[in-house]
Formats: sequence, C-alpha cells, structure tokens
Amino acid sequence: MGIAAPNLILARGFVAPTIPVARPRLPDARAILPYLQEIDANHWYANHGLLWLRLQSRLATHWGLEPDGVALTANATLALALALRASGVTPGRKCLMPSWTFVAGAGAVREAGLVPHFADIDPATWALNPDALEARSDLREMGAILVVAPFGCPIDTARWDALSAQTGIPVIIGAAAAFDALRSGGPMALGNAPVIVSLHATKAFGIGEGGAVLSRNPAWLERLRRLSNFGFLGSREAVLAGTNAKMSEYAAAVGLATLDAWPETRATWQALTRHYAEALSGDRLLAPSPGFAEDWISATLSVTLPQDRPDAMAELAREGIGTLRWWGDGCHRQPAYADCPRDPLPVTESIASRAIGLPFWRDMTATQVDYICSVARRAAGQGTLALPPHLPSGTARALA
Repeated sequence: MGIAAPNLILARGFVAPTIPVARPRLPDARAILPYLQEIDANHWYANHGLLWLRLQSRLATHWGLEPDGVALTANATLALALALRASGVTPGRKCLMPSWTFVAGAGAVREAGLVPHFADIDPATWALNPDALEARSDLREMGAILVVAPFGCPIDTARWDALSAQTGIPVIIGAAAAFDALRSGGPMALGNAPVIVSLHATKAFGIGEGGAVLSRNPAWLERLRRLSNFGFLGSREAVLAGTNAKMSEYAAAVGLATLDAWPETRATWQALTRHYAEALSGDRLLAPSPGFAEDWISATLSVTLPQDRPDAMAELAREGIGTLRWWGDGCHRQPAYADCPRDPLPVTESIASRAIGLPFWRDMTATQVDYICSVARRAAGQGTLALPPHLPSGTARALA
C-alpha cells in the first residue's frame, strides 16, 4: 500500500511526513460487527461481560495459561499501578526501575503511592541487570522492583524470580510490547513475577486501549481483580479500597476480532521485520534495538546512531520520513520526575541521545523500507545518499 496523500503544512511551518513513523491498524468495522451484535443481544456492556470472559480465556490460551491466569484492565498503566498495590508494597517506599522506559511506568509507580528510583540499564539488553541490582547496598530501601522488557524484547524471568526470592522484594515485569514473545512456547516464559502487557493501538496486538495482567498466582490475581473493581469480587462488599479499571465489552469485542486475525497479522509483522533486518544487515551505523528480528515481533523499530546526531531526525523529516524518540531522554529528564532519586545513568544517557524510531507499520512496502534505510544511513553520517535506481533523487514523494 503506497502513500498517496500529499504533505500537509502544519502550524509554525512544520510539514507532515509522507511516511509516518506509525500507522496503527485495528480490525475493520465488518470484523467487529458480529461481536457488537452480541453486545446488543446480551444488553451487557461492562462489568465482566460475556465477551470480556471469552477474550480473557482466549488470551490465556495464547499465553499457555489456565483460563483464570489473565486479568484484563482498561489500560496497561492502571494494570502496573494495581500490580504494585496487589503486591502489598507500603506506600512511600521506593520502586527501583529503569529510567529508559516509557513515562507511563513512572506514572504507574506514583499512582501506586511509591517513589520511582531510576537505575541504569545494561548496554547489551537495554534492560535492568539483575546481577548489578543484586550487588546493591541499598536494596533494603526498595519496596518493589519494576523490570521492563524493552520494546517487547524477552527477558530472563527466572533470574528475576530468583532475585525476588532471595531479597523478598516483589518484582513486577512491565512487558508492554511483549504480546508475541510471551506466547505459548515463545522465547519469554512466564515465571512467578506478574507480567503486564499493553493492548494499546500502537502495539502489534492492539485493541485501542487495554491491558492484560499475567500471573500464575491465583490469590494474587484475585486481589488485583478486586482492586480493579472497586474492591468488589462476586459481591457488593468492598473488601479493598479499589478503583475502576475494568475493560468494557466494546474493547473486548475489538480484542476478539483482533485475535481472529492474529495469524495473518503476525505474518505481516514478521515479513516487515525480516525486510528491515535484511536492509540493515551488516550496517555499522544503524544498530537495531536488542533482539530485533529474533523469534518474536513487535510494532516499533528503534535504531541507534554511532554518535549523538541532533540533526538526524530533521534530515529524515526533510526527506519525508517520520521519526520518533519513543522514550525521549528517559524518565529522569521528564519534568514530572526530575526530582526522583536516581543512580548515575551513563548508559541510559548514551542510548537516549542516539536512539530514534523509524517508520514501522504493517502496510509498509519494501520500496519504502529500502528508501528509509538509505536516508537513515546518510543521516547517521555514512556519506551521500544511495537511493535505489528507480527512485528520483532527493524526494520521498515518489514513493507509491
């Protein structure tokens, strides 16, 4: 599918990119309609309806869990906050977490009444290093550890379970983009620590807004379900001081339609991933994020430049290519969290200064991918732009 629309002139002289960095695609109305008709017939629109129950069961099967091993929420940020609360962490305690993550993680920690404490990441994995954390002298100050699977890349859950068992500190795993990596038989196994997956529209498996909590601990998951439903569970008695984080039947309808199409959807993500991997193969200047093109798929592609190139995104924009620094400069650089305690963050600072997200969406063409990689090489400092011979020089608008 090509991009037929012309550039749009926006406020202050900015130009909309011809190739956007993301273009979410959910099931069309025809695929969702049968489920909407079920809602009409059931007259059940929220509060753990029949579609919600079916989606929860089907997702549990996808992840190789018992039907009650998944809890669905309105979004993943609420799920993270409720997971911390369900773990019984005393409000006011510190939560050790990476600064290199989406700001929603820090917001969830605050929502749970905890204080984010930002730690640095391993340069090879872009994630917290359990061995480095184990050697810390201040673990007694930590009420919880929030581990992030960066951009859906699998992490070693068994190692984090061992650290939690050794220290007594609850571990929560934020795996927003790891819907596929967590699949039954996939590269990321669910351990004892609960895992939170995002079902946002920007994810490979997206329903618009939604979250899923995976756990092998039925008692813990029951506590989280109570917290997501005003403290109720099977009665009108608020046993806990909960909130309203339930997924609606309408979101569940989109989720069921999305699951119906998942084999085809996954195949298109795989094809795009393979083409990008081939286009970037052997490139010394554009390094994809850890684990890219391995046995899992996600909906973003971040690459790191060899050095800080503040003009790189502008150069790509001039050629009609949208980019995004998905995690910005890290949570510690966001004004809302600038006062949070943190360790020295040299790896985070280095990666944040060099990482940019390239266009990555299901309907992209091979020609677009080749063009983007060619322009990105020039932006990274490799020299003159090397376009495929069938493309006119200096313009992305020839793509179709």
